[in-house]
Amino acid sequence: MNTAKTAFLKRAWAEIDLDRLEENLNAARSLIDTDATQIACVVKANAYGHDDENIAPFLESLGVGFFAVSNIREAQKLRKYGVKGEILILGYTPPELAEELAENDIICACVSDEYAARLSEEAVKAGVRVKVHAAVDTGMGRIGIRADDGSVNAAAEALVRISDLSGVILDGAFTHYASADSVDSDDRAYTAAQTDRFFKVCDKARELGVILRHTHCLNSAGGAFCYDRRSTLYRLGIMLYGLKPDISLEMPVRLKPVMELKAAVSYVKQLKAGDYVSYGRTYRAQSSITAATIPIGYADGYARGISGRGYVLINGKKAPIIGRICMDQLMADVSGIDNVKEGTTVTLIGCDGEETITADELAAMYGTIGYETVCGISKRIPRVIRRGGQITAVVEYY
Repeated sequence: MNTAKTAFLKRAWAEIDLDRLEENLNAARSLIDTDATQIACVVKANAYGHDDENIAPFLESLGVGFFAVSNIREAQKLRKYGVKGEILILGYTPPELAEELAENDIICACVSDEYAARLSEEAVKAGVRVKVHAAVDTGMGRIGIRADDGSVNAAAEALVRISDLSGVILDGAFTHYASADSVDSDDRAYTAAQTDRFFKVCDKARELGVILRHTHCLNSAGGAFCYDRRSTLYRLGIMLYGLKPDISLEMPVRLKPVMELKAAVSYVKQLKAGDYVSYGRTYRAQSSITAATIPIGYADGYARGISGRGYVLINGKKAPIIGRICMDQLMADVSGIDNVKEGTTVTLIGCDGEETITADELAAMYGTIGYETVCGISKRIPRVIRRGGQITAVVEYY
């Protein structure tokens, strides 16, 4: 995008490349047996910060027929955007919303048989039936019917009780891996044990007469490193957006980051030796330098923790961040970089010439994960949607 566009885009923006999204989807498909396993694209948290309004319908146009979200409002948004495919809520939904779930044909996670009873009661009151996937806790310790080595039969019996309720339709069961994104041998063994417990529960439930259309355990890392064709869904999340489940992993397929974060220089100034920059006077120039102010900060999701350790890209070169990142602005040393002026494009995540900064690398600078980096890009930042090298939409949230 040329700098003439930045006035329209205000001060900073995120570019979302749908071509890369499609490539990542196809890469994920290559990892699995698509006759046995269907990809369920995870588009929670505004499609991990990438804009669900454009992402979800585009994925559906590519043949995706199953989506996963965090909560009912996210699910309802997908229906508003015209998504026709199946939608599963992975988290908790208040039983009182049974009618809304049924009216919008949304599947919800059933966190226990007690929860299922309450949900069924509310559904019967409203004269509807709600589809559910029973969450089975095989070792994540978050939500679900507990299924350790000694409680497989008890978990299966809970599924029987759920399937007998008049207000719910038990459509499937799922579990979530705790450490599928680790190559550590103990973690790999733990993941294998989770898989074993889960399918023992499903098999036992079927022996007891429960019909389960879907049984799924695979998250992004699970599909990449421990694929099991018994999982009828591959819940594709972070890899869809081109990030690794863990930055240390060697991935079996090539992923392309879908988001690039950019801004425009707002001010260029000369600093002399001894001048301070930003709050707390944590940076003091040791010699004369040229500094650029860039109008993006932690309120936009560019973390304060990167202060003094990160860099941005300007005109194909690295420019170290100096001083503390502010709520709305940051400063960088652009000494030795030619032709930096007001309006010059700055890359905070993405590529510029031969240089690249990924969300994973940025996250590593301040001790978090790429997930948090992209999810944290705030709605102050417009999303510029690209397809075939052309801008197809600009989403300004306010």
